[in-house]
Amino acid sequence: MKCLITLLVLLVTKITFAAGGGAHGSVTDLLYPAVNFFILFFALLFLLKKPLREMFDKNAEDVTNLYEYADKRDKEAKIKLEMFQKKIENLESEKKKIIQNAEKEANDFVQRTKLESEEYLKRLERDSESKVLHEKSSLENRLKEDLVTEVIEKAKEKIKNDSGLNKKATNKLISQI
Repeated sequence: MKCLITLLVLLVTKITFAAGGGAHGSVTDLLYPAVNFFILFFALLFLLKKPLREMFDKNAEDVTNLYEYADKRDKEAKIKLEMFQKKIENLESEKKKIIQNAEKEANDFVQRTKLESEEYLKRLERDSESKVLHEKSSLENRLKEDLVTEVIEKAKEKIKNDSGLNKKATNKLISQI
């Protein structure tokens, strides 16, 4: 269709230029080009009115859709911004809570460790006291045994060296049998 209109315009203008003579121009010479122009203008207006209107309507609709899409995305971005700002605010409070919990756990750990250490020291003290008492009684028993053994050895030696005591001990043993 566009090709047909272009061809028509070219033919009409060629005929108009071919009709021109060697004389000076007059107002009537402009009559054919003016008529051709108005015919072409109205033909183009008639033929291109609907496509131009559709193109402008489509562009207007596209702009409206783009505006609505941008508005929708703007609202979504604002919601996300508010959400992230709340998270950031909550992040500070969460950070404080975590620090407080960590400090509390550290204090509890220190207290628990202190109590366990005190109990361990008390147990070690009791164990060492019982060990010392056991070693003391063991050493006392050994000392007594050694003392008794030494007393017996000295008594045997004294009895061997003194013949009167030797006889007396022998008689006493025989009388007990």
